[in-house]
Amino acid sequence: MTRKTTLLIAGVAIIAMAALAYIFAKDDIVALVTPGEQAPQARENVGDRGLPVIAEYASLMDEKTVVEAVGTGKSALGVTIYPAVSGEVSDVLFRAGDKVTKDQVLVILDSDRERLARNLATVQVKDAKQLLGRYEQARPLGAVADSEVDTARTALAEAKIQLDQAEVNLADRTILAPFDGIVGISEIEAGDRVDSSTVIVTLDNIESILVDFEVAETRFDNVRPGQKVRVETWSLPGELFEGTVESIGSRIDPVSRTFSVRARVPNPKGRLLAGMSFAVYVDIEGKRYPSVPEISVLWGDEGTYIWRIKDDAVSRVPVRVVKRTSGRILVDGDIEKGDLIVVEGVLRLRPGRKVATVIRDNNDTGVATRDGIGEGS
Repeated sequence: MTRKTTLLIAGVAIIAMAALAYIFAKDDIVALVTPGEQAPQARENVGDRGLPVIAEYASLMDEKTVVEAVGTGKSALGVTIYPAVSGEVSDVLFRAGDKVTKDQVLVILDSDRERLARNLATVQVKDAKQLLGRYEQARPLGAVADSEVDTARTALAEAKIQLDQAEVNLADRTILAPFDGIVGISEIEAGDRVDSSTVIVTLDNIESILVDFEVAETRFDNVRPGQKVRVETWSLPGELFEGTVESIGSRIDPVSRTFSVRARVPNPKGRLLAGMSFAVYVDIEGKRYPSVPEISVLWGDEGTYIWRIKDDAVSRVPVRVVKRTSGRILVDGDIEKGDLIVVEGVLRLRPGRKVATVIRDNNDTGVATRDGIGEGS
């Protein structure tokens, strides 16, 4: 092929490309070159074709704010067990980490003296009953005065009280679990001498964990009992546990300007322990705002705005950005739920321009439906 032929082919190709470009953009060219009388005709041609754009329907979303705090866990039921009396440890009937039930025996103290005292009180009650019985049989015969019967009756009542006291003293020598739970590590062993200040063991019921945390005073009106919370412990990173706000403090700390909140978190598998530290997340529901795709919000000299489609024509609507969330933006402006908002194809728009709309579902990145006839069809 000669050089002349090559140049001829290249020239034809350039002319063809220029012709195509003019066909697809002649309306803009006319509007720029002859903005006077020919501009209305250019707009009329555009209206006939409609500029293709992709749009979505505006939806409504709550302005959610997540309040974050650091909390400390404690068992729903937790006690440190002390003996009621002094004495020598006779037997320890648990191991650290055991699950125990209510009234299960944990520790037995030496109780020989108390058992003897109980037996003696039992005998005294028996004797007092027998004496009172003889007096009451003899009183109708006049052999016993009424005062002696009364004295015998009082003696029986005193003997019963002494027996009850002996039973209490004997019971104090046996230390029981006050509720179902898990026992901790104990430092006592058989033979140790203990008194009422000696720690026997800790007992915790961790079927649920109470998490105490502080929230800024500015959020006092946003946190309510029964509200859902999420917690995460650094001991189990990446795992979230759900709970509810159980109670709220009755005053604001004047130094930290915070108030106390307690949440209850179910713990059926026992993976959370008392004393753990937690990251706490509380969702605060706010006002409802129109939600539009992030790419539909534009910035101009007069602030932010979006393009809204009505009757196949676009209009420019000023908006205020409230919050960005997951690829969408909450805006405050003259936008209603269901308004059709231009998402793509915004660069060539101007107020009143006719468009051919491709409607995309809010949760879809593809095309759902087509409205009108697009340019080049």
